[in-house]
Amino acid sequence: MATFIQRNGAWFAQIRRKGHKSISRTFDTKAQAERWALQIEAGMGVGTYVDNRETLAVTLGQCLRRYASEITPDKKGGGREQYRVNLWLSDPLSKRSIGTIKSMDIAGWRDARIASGISGSTVQKDLAMLSHLFTIAIQEWGYALVNPVTNIRKPKSNKPRDRRLQADEEVRLLDACGLEMRAFVTLAIETAMRRGELVGLRRCWISGAVVRLPDTKNGSSRDVPLSSRALAALASLPARLDGKVFALQVDAYTRGFERACKACDIDNLVLHDLRHEATSRFFERGLDVMQVKAITGHKSLSMLSRYTHLRAADLARLLG
Repeated sequence: MATFIQRNGAWFAQIRRKGHKSISRTFDTKAQAERWALQIEAGMGVGTYVDNRETLAVTLGQCLRRYASEITPDKKGGGREQYRVNLWLSDPLSKRSIGTIKSMDIAGWRDARIASGISGSTVQKDLAMLSHLFTIAIQEWGYALVNPVTNIRKPKSNKPRDRRLQADEEVRLLDACGLEMRAFVTLAIETAMRRGELVGLRRCWISGAVVRLPDTKNGSSRDVPLSSRALAALASLPARLDGKVFALQVDAYTRGFERACKACDIDNLVLHDLRHEATSRFFERGLDVMQVKAITGHKSLSMLSRYTHLRAADLARLLG
């Protein structure tokens, strides 16, 4: 039931209703107060009223920090997601109340990112993280919100990369690498292991010519066979007291790879392209689809096909 009290020339309206928190506002006239109260009580009566006061009191930035503290650490890609959290924290939207952020705000952010040259695939991932934050805020934190990301158009994904090592590029690349980076690149080419899998590799996981990865990106363990060249690369590295094969963090190897490519004048090659290279070489060596899938850890054949780029000249030779 609503009550109206005149104070200092203004009208104070308060609504108390069973099952709802008390809500009040101040208006210039009694008529305005009565219209507001009638609208709120009608919504409460049919169950459509949403008390969004809490969402107006907390900013997107506060929710991002909570998400980074409670949700991100449990994800395998937590380090990369923290980067995305920081990206959103640096945006003016992070200072807005989370309840005031609309789909048009997110669409404007999307368009600005695309216009700045950021790839569609990257923007998709940034939006996916924000969408998950809103989902958590609604389902677990109890905020009365509508997810503004779900109703906007998503950017088109980039075309899958098909870059492979050409001519003498592998020799030049390895010559430009230091000892540890050379072993890292060699193992990437010989095993198709992901960057994070290589960085986390431990000596105790290696038995003979097989390394058992206990926890991979897709949530399952995987056995990866090691070629003689891969074993030689491992043997070239000194044993570490902590049991790890490689000493540095993930991003250090990405930057090291970029420096090596620049030093030997190799263009348009990224570290992840080596996983494409390795996968294609497995097929060229005569392994069948299921054997390659077991080595690379792809969950589906469609994903495996995105990493397979066989050279037409090699296929022509097979045809005779």
